[in-house]
Amino acid sequence: MNEIYSRGVAGNLDWIELYNPTAAQVDLSSYRIYDIGGQSGTKPKKQFAAGAVIPAKGFYVIITDTADFVGDQSKFGLSQGGEMVWLEDGTGTVIDSVLFADMSSMEETYGRGPDGGAWSLLPVITRGSSNGSIVMNEIYSRGVPGNMDWIEVYNGVSAAVNISRYKIYDIGGQSGTKSKKLFPTGTVIPAKGFYVIITDTSDYVGDLSAFGLSSGGETVWLEDSLGNLIDTVAFGAMSTTQSWSRIPDGGAWQLVNTITRGTTNGTGTGVEDELEVPAAFMLAQNYPNPFNPSTTIRYALPQRSSVSLAVYNAIGQEVALLVRGEQEAGIHEVKFNASNLPTGVYFYRLTAGSFIQTRRLLLLK
Repeated sequence: MNEIYSRGVAGNLDWIELYNPTAAQVDLSSYRIYDIGGQSGTKPKKQFAAGAVIPAKGFYVIITDTADFVGDQSKFGLSQGGEMVWLEDGTGTVIDSVLFADMSSMEETYGRGPDGGAWSLLPVITRGSSNGSIVMNEIYSRGVPGNMDWIEVYNGVSAAVNISRYKIYDIGGQSGTKSKKLFPTGTVIPAKGFYVIITDTSDYVGDLSAFGLSSGGETVWLEDSLGNLIDTVAFGAMSTTQSWSRIPDGGAWQLVNTITRGTTNGTGTGVEDELEVPAAFMLAQNYPNPFNPSTTIRYALPQRSSVSLAVYNAIGQEVALLVRGEQEAGIHEVKFNASNLPTGVYFYRLTAGSFIQTRRLLLLK
């Protein structure tokens, strides 16, 4: 078991994610998962669907509190206050168990970080993908000689993570016109710690991937050593005394007046966290993308605006209206759950006053 979500609602019910750390796929058909009801024998254990397979280094999500399979009487809702769950293989041997913690927020999960590692509360929901314990946390694009452009990376879990061979890049690396910047071999971020990488100078022998960050804003991407995209952000313009930061660490992006390179960005609850109104309208790329079944969309409003945010299918039909109404200036984010939609390419459009921007997202089930 790799990630647990107990704050389910209609359309996004309680679930448990499994992770396969091996180099071969595993047939889950006869595996079972259960809470105290199944463990005590007061209800059947939930059996995985016939033919269920988890790929090598891959993930599989099982819904616990609804009857997914014909004749299934084993549905169990996960307690928001925490409880014990067990996983057993086809021989009836318990191969994993965990007493998960209270999830006080609908925006967090209880997961292993890194995947298969130590359990802790995670600030980012990553259902069906890497737990993304490593995220970009602060960006500075107004570098000068002696203090060049940089991106701070944050480890949100209670265990050290080796980020050797992770890659970070802008549109050049994303489009293939230049190489992606590799993190040095042996780079380890301590538990709840930070690592700063300089983007616009060649730090390493043979490194041809140096890229300067645009002071007017651009998009950057971060991927793990297997090539999986684990974070992306379209950051905005900033002055020489500002940075683009997650408040709190690993949380929502904000333009702030306090630069905290290599240290915590603060909690967002005190006077030391000086938030700035965005300088321009911006619609960021959803994250994660591709996604299944939920993803986060962020956008910036420099002034109070009448806002519409909608999702369309490939032939232009509206399939979801996420936001409609007046909103104050600032950074906003909204969750889009596509559990009722088929796999495919979709588009989301932000209309705010006279500003209109559309981006593409990809749902893979």
